[in-house]
Amino acid sequence: MAAKLKVERTTLPTVLDAVDDPDLLAKGSSATPRYLLLARTLYNAIQSGAHPVGSLLPTELDLALQHGVSRQTVRQAMAQLRQQGLVSARKGVGTRIEAKQPPRRFSYSAMSASDLVEVAEGTELSIHATKIVAARGKLASELGCRANHRWLHISCSRTVDGESRLLSWINVYVDGRVSSALKLPSVLRAALFALVEKQSGETFVEIQQEIRATNLDAELAKRLDAEEGSAALEITRRYFSTGRRLIMISINTLPSDRFFYSVAMTRD
Repeated sequence: MAAKLKVERTTLPTVLDAVDDPDLLAKGSSATPRYLLLARTLYNAIQSGAHPVGSLLPTELDLALQHGVSRQTVRQAMAQLRQQGLVSARKGVGTRIEAKQPPRRFSYSAMSASDLVEVAEGTELSIHATKIVAARGKLASELGCRANHRWLHISCSRTVDGESRLLSWINVYVDGRVSSALKLPSVLRAALFALVEKQSGETFVEIQQEIRATNLDAELAKRLDAEEGSAALEITRRYFSTGRRLIMISINTLPSDRFFYSVAMTRD
């Protein structure tokens, strides 16, 4: 069964969804950075009406003193809230509350068609193995990171309902600094990046995608029940958080007989 890919817009769940604890910052968390905890705390206050839409938040210094954090932590939290469309900042005026709920739109780049494979209905992501690796040599070069940086390597496969052969094999790498917060199921019928975003507390603000032709080596050919050396499509996506921090990388490999690539173009 071939998977037809097309360019379209999709949505990302916001980091600030489903916040159950109104006092996260006070309790603290070893797995979640303090600026994200502060962002969630302020989000709770906005939702509860403590900071009504149209009002101004306290100053950066006042927030730092009120919550017992540094001014840098406050700035990072404000960046999260601005990214979510909850607040706006104007020099000489302050930070204004713009909405109680963040907008749920996320527009991929023009070459985002491959993401439809990852989130398509009727497919199943199976997680086969996880391990912590230190990127060195070829792996560090492939991931585009510094040598010895630690990653959680997740080996996955995606299957289309009703098909015995795998649609694709996926190697995922999640920054070791946030991977401790993850609780991964063995099977997932959704986008893995959305789960990583929700559980880690990070917000992916940019996705860089590369698509290239490749040939299956012996190991991948065996996993995908394909002929060694046969043609395949390799899709590499890098997920960046606020401050353009690289948080996650996925490398998807699809045999050539299991997909075709369709892009609709319109004139300006």
